Amino acid sequence: MVNAIIMASGFSKRMGENKLLLDYKGISIIEHVFKEVSKSNFKEVTLVSQYGEVLKLGKEYNFKCIKNNNADIGQSESIKLGIKNSSNCDGYMFFVGDQPKIRSEMINMLIKRFEENKDKIVIPRSNNRTGNPVIFPYNKKEELLLLKNDEKGKKIINNSSEIIYLEVDDELLFDIDTKKDYERLRGEQK
Repeated sequence: MVNAIIMASGFSKRMGENKLLLDYKGISIIEHVFKEVSKSNFKEVTLVSQYGEVLKLGKEYNFKCIKNNNADIGQSESIKLGIKNSSNCDGYMFFVGDQPKIRSEMINMLIKRFEENKDKIVIPRSNNRTGNPVIFPYNKKEELLLLKNDEKGKKIINNSSEIIYLEVDDELLFDIDTKKDYERLRGEQK
């Protein structure tokens, strides 16, 4: 089984405000992620965030909610907190909170691909561009726990040959980093 880890501790520096709580189609961007994760085939879901409002919302979805008191360290802290608070599993699927177009169908396809290859990293890809969420097998746990500061899973991916890619629609990988990204997203809903 796969456990989900939703990393929602970023500072949204390029956005200038907490992008996770921005409205998209009547609910926050992070809630779109929560809805799709909750419809997917996970053993358990752990949410890691420094934001009380995000954690409160996660509790409404019955996620295991972990407060990140050291978000300033970088993304490695969210990764470690997620793993350390996760039950035994075959793999960890890491989500970011700023992908409002993600769909449970894609998530479940990634899980299925992983279940067929439990020692491989599974990554979604579109037009040679990779994105999130990524599944890391349990055998990468110790490497993930050794990440420091703002190091991401990409460091492990770059040193691995045990990778499987799943081709997906480009829009499913869309994430929001800037006001321009958010304006594009809002323009599409009109």
